[in-house]
Amino acid sequence: MNDFIKAYAKFEIRLREMMVAVCGNMCGMCTACCCRADICEEACDSAFLQLLLKRQGFTEFDFDDHYGWLETAGCRLEYGRPPVCYEYFCDELIEAMPDDHFRETMRRAGLLIDDIGRNALGDIHLTEIRNPTDLEQVSVERLFQRLEKANVELTEIFQSLEKGLQGLE
Repeated sequence: MNDFIKAYAKFEIRLREMMVAVCGNMCGMCTACCCRADICEEACDSAFLQLLLKRQGFTEFDFDDHYGWLETAGCRLEYGRPPVCYEYFCDELIEAMPDDHFRETMRRAGLLIDDIGRNALGDIHLTEIRNPTDLEQVSVERLFQRLEKANVELTEIFQSLEKGLQGLE
């Protein structure tokens, strides 16, 4: 699982960089819709996300009851965010995107984290596993296959949106 965690963190950093490039100027410390402490709590409740937090030196004691993982520049987590942090785009963000192709491509990018962890343990998503010992039952080989597929797709997304994302790849 440790090798998967390293590879997953590397992937999530790539995805986060793209999301910040597209959405960062509008999101920042916005707590109006998605970036709220109650949503951030999933990172503390998830056995898998806790492993990613520990890798960054965070513990549940670093979690702020009011702001979650947010600070003035946005989320403090480099990786280990709940899938919803990538999936959700408020109406304001959607409207700011240049065209339908860009919007649909960004929506697809936002689902990549969900795709990697879907049905990791029966019908339970990887980030919804609460008991650390249950992680031992997850097929790491299958997770690596999904991660590899997501990496390929993210590279294709970077290429598809090249003009709007210059300098990230």
